[in-house]
Amino acid sequence: MSAVTTVRGDIAPEQLGYTSMHEHLNAEFSLMANLIKRYGAPEVPAALLELRTDNLAFLRDFGAIMSPACATAGDVEFTAAELTYFKQVGGSAICDASPIGLRGDVRELLAASERADVHVVFATGLYVADARPAGFENRDEHDLYAFFSREVSTGVEDTGLRPGMLKCALSAVDPAAPLHASEVTTLRALGRLSAETGLSLHVHTAFPMSSEQVLRGLEIALATGMSPDRLVMIHMDSFLRPWDALDSYVADPDAVRTVSTELQRKVLDHGVNIGFDSWSATTAILPDDYDRAKGLVQLLRAGYGDQIVLGHDTASKVNGKAYGYYGYTRFPQFLPPVLTRAGFGDDVYRTLVVDNPARILAH
Repeated sequence: MSAVTTVRGDIAPEQLGYTSMHEHLNAEFSLMANLIKRYGAPEVPAALLELRTDNLAFLRDFGAIMSPACATAGDVEFTAAELTYFKQVGGSAICDASPIGLRGDVRELLAASERADVHVVFATGLYVADARPAGFENRDEHDLYAFFSREVSTGVEDTGLRPGMLKCALSAVDPAAPLHASEVTTLRALGRLSAETGLSLHVHTAFPMSSEQVLRGLEIALATGMSPDRLVMIHMDSFLRPWDALDSYVADPDAVRTVSTELQRKVLDHGVNIGFDSWSATTAILPDDYDRAKGLVQLLRAGYGDQIVLGHDTASKVNGKAYGYYGYTRFPQFLPPVLTRAGFGDDVYRTLVVDNPARILAH
């Protein structure tokens, strides 16, 4: 009999309820901050990194990654409050998609989940090659598979808390280059573990990856023998328009601002799932929520509704409700009326936020 593994233990899939499939509840971003510095980000004055009202715009535009004050790890009270806001708009469960290196103390996830009475599913796996903790940089596929398998079967370290999903990341600096070897190794190890356990595998994709690189990653995952319906290619809403689309739109008076779902359809036609999981994103190069809604409506009308899940990718305090932003509440409030005006019934939205998460997370 299938179950969903939450931080509070296994539950029946039908108990999961209204779910956001991609957030970072308890994230530790020191490795990401180091990564940004290695790629040439300028030094930022310490005063700009303080969590103050006059800094909010800067912090929401990726500055939060460099700000220790914005980190959610270690603040159970903040996380529990944000989960409570989600519960107030109908939410019942959230996936913490933070792999090792971003993942904070999972015992804090348990405490926040219990305090808010919201189910939390957390991940095992690794992030991009340049943001991995010491000891994970050069491990081979066999070693990684064994490590992730131990976390799945016996829990994280001595906590007894078991991950209910698998997570890895693909990245590219050159959109024409091969995928990073260590990221492919992690992808293969987790694909094998998904094939063995039935746990879903959530694969990060992002700028400046090309469509060919995204599809290559998908093919590598499926070649491990995992089931297509266990695979979630995340951040696929990020590819609805080219990264330089706004520059072209401004420069050309005849340019039309729109979106394309060509890549998303190619991915979906493999029988896998995708995440539209950047709702309320403040990064300028990403599509906005109306771009996102337009792409989603196109895919729903094309019959892909049972392969799509939603999330915000909220990762820092500055994006939380407690600091005047949406937290985990944007798509629950924004999207239902948009879909209604587009002619969809309540059952379509329920498929996205209840039925699809329960199917994907069940193992």
